[in-house]
Amino acid sequence: MQRDIRQLAAGNYDVLVVGGGITGACIAHDAALRGLSVAVLERKDFGGFTSAASSKLLHGGIRYLPKGQLWKVRESGREQIIFQQLAPHLTRWVPFLIPTVQGSLTKGALALKVAMKVYGLCHLGLGRLVDDPAGMSPKATFMSAQQALDLAPQLECITHLNGAQVLWESHMHSSERMTLAFLKTAVDNGAEVANYIQVEGYVEEQGRVTGVQAHDALSGKKFTVSARLVINSSGPATQALNSSVSGLRLKKKLTGFSRGVHLVTRQIHEKYALALTTRKKTEGFITRGGRHFFIIPWRGRSLIGTTNVPFKGEFEEMRVTSRDINDFLADINDVLPEVHLTRHDVEYAFTGLYPLIVKDVRSDTYQGTGEYQLVDHQVTDGIGGVITALGAKFTTARNVAEKTVDMAVAKLEQKCAPCRTSSTPLLEGGMRDAARFIEEKKELYQSRLSPAMITHLIRYHGTEIDRVMELAAAAPELLKPLPAPGILLPVEILYAVREEMALHLDDIMFRRTGAGTIGRPDDACLDKAAQIMAAELGWDEKRREQEIAMVVSRYRYDQTGQE
Repeated sequence: MQRDIRQLAAGNYDVLVVGGGITGACIAHDAALRGLSVAVLERKDFGGFTSAASSKLLHGGIRYLPKGQLWKVRESGREQIIFQQLAPHLTRWVPFLIPTVQGSLTKGALALKVAMKVYGLCHLGLGRLVDDPAGMSPKATFMSAQQALDLAPQLECITHLNGAQVLWESHMHSSERMTLAFLKTAVDNGAEVANYIQVEGYVEEQGRVTGVQAHDALSGKKFTVSARLVINSSGPATQALNSSVSGLRLKKKLTGFSRGVHLVTRQIHEKYALALTTRKKTEGFITRGGRHFFIIPWRGRSLIGTTNVPFKGEFEEMRVTSRDINDFLADINDVLPEVHLTRHDVEYAFTGLYPLIVKDVRSDTYQGTGEYQLVDHQVTDGIGGVITALGAKFTTARNVAEKTVDMAVAKLEQKCAPCRTSSTPLLEGGMRDAARFIEEKKELYQSRLSPAMITHLIRYHGTEIDRVMELAAAAPELLKPLPAPGILLPVEILYAVREEMALHLDDIMFRRTGAGTIGRPDDACLDKAAQIMAAELGWDEKRREQEIAMVVSRYRYDQTGQE
């Protein structure tokens, strides 16, 4: 991946995708795989906003059962399985314990057993979509209260506990790397991509969009990118971009946003995720009594999410506050008082936006929608050359992209190959047997790295581990780990700068490697990482200090959200 602004300004693409989150990345991948010329512009870093701020779940759709949306359960289950085929190095099956309560109609064992029967029927036959048997979900089971307590003593404080359902969900090691994997595959198929490009508005000629006006945040230069078709997949910024041309409308207008806050804490359970219920409300025909949150084992920590906080303000101002953390800890300790989580246990906290289409935005009720919006503005508004693809869930992004590119191909009246994204592994994911692949690489590189470090590199780079290792062939010091909370090798930093368009230390710590997402890296780690980037990108001492300060600021929280 090489950032080439001159090429973007000189090109005239079949498809220009605005937004490098998971929806835009999947659209670019699909379009490039079909043979279209594609460009992608992202205002910050790839997958660094909404797509990064999630529980990292590729969920099977059980959340749609209370609303009776069985078609969405099937859709989610199908896409969940497809992700195992596309990127087996980034996914794993995690058992979730859902406790049941005696005497409750909606939270009782019978209700959950019936729900799981329906859930299973909705997923029937989906295993055929994956080659590696390890990519198939293990079978859901129900256990007694004693069995549940033996496995997770933390559930002892749940009054009238009479059992627990075990539901297996797919969890990503890194949602940021997953987004990047789609973009890298698109580039491998001819797409041009660039981060830190602010799209300021559409270029309109005679009632038709012919491109966008862009601003390079690095050089300060403004330029135009031309395309036969522009696809707006800029997430929360969708309506703002569309407002640059009068008359562009969504099917359902966004009425506001909510912030979902996640906490990364000391590990509460090593193997099982816990699905628990607060006193907060949730919408649905049948509910289990309140807003859910999950405690998921993740990279030696627990990832806990999520909250529901109405948001008003500029996107640049959004950050986690002390109040967010304290309120969420209070909710968690109210349900699991024996866990005794405190601020000292919080290693990292992050937040993201999800759009709302409700009239009344409420802080005590989850009101998020799983519905995406796909709009051909030629049909709805009489303005050609532009499509809006507003995704809703990470899990269904590939499917939304397929529908979007189908529409684009029809509009371009161009003969293309059919969609192949449901069966074609991503650039880093071409391993039919992930377990065997890991063992082979452990044997190959055993003289240079520990088994844990080799597994780590495969987790992040998949089949490209050999390219990463080649970079360190003449420089063994690049394989000496830095003092980070997890594993971080200097070679990963160098590779991210040279091959993955990492332009800020923030990109390295929170997206290319994720080293900063499980706790604050040591000062020596940040200093060394900044030195490597400075040598590659020509930073002076002042810039290097600014980059370190930017990372450190991620771990400062106050009541207002301001530094």
